[in-house]
Amino acid sequence: MEKHCLVTVGATVGFPDLTRAALEPVFWGHLASRGFTSLRIQCGPDSDWATSDLDSKMSQIPQELNVDVFKLSKNLMREEMTLCKPVEGKRGVGLIISHAGTGTILDAWKLAVPIIVVPNTSLLDDHQTELARHLSKEGYAIHSSTKLDHLKEAVDKIDMLREENQTRWPPHSLERGATEQPASIWNIEVVEAHKEEASQLAQG
Repeated sequence: MEKHCLVTVGATVGFPDLTRAALEPVFWGHLASRGFTSLRIQCGPDSDWATSDLDSKMSQIPQELNVDVFKLSKNLMREEMTLCKPVEGKRGVGLIISHAGTGTILDAWKLAVPIIVVPNTSLLDDHQTELARHLSKEGYAIHSSTKLDHLKEAVDKIDMLREENQTRWPPHSLERGATEQPASIWNIEVVEAHKEEASQLAQG
């Protein structure tokens, strides 16, 4: 049965530390041991060197795992994130590992896919760490750093995260006029999105 993991760093600013960690054979082996069959790494402006790095390690990819890198997606949620959503008899529950970008986090939650949030501490004011800690405390995500041991431990916790969120997943209706939304996550969107945009512009 298919089981997908998506790593995403965002479209504007690269996240080399997370990309490098996702390209480590030790990490691939850990994913394979947890039943994953596919790892897709969206690495934005780091795609050139990431592709070269992956090419040099092709022989170290576990036989049961497919690994690929790509720069961007026109619609990350529909083209990539939905592959992490289970389909009975075809796909198991996957995993998203993301920078602490509010758009990606909210999309993962809408799809009811477990997410590991890895703050990019190089951004202005390090606002992503604050957000990641909040989401972890509230039980919406797993907070990790880019260290391999931390990422592997976070992967091991995804089943527990999904179990804890059964009362909140499946997520809210995306239909127009839906009103029942858990306030503790949806209310962060506007403020944190502005922080993220300002930080990325400052990095440019």
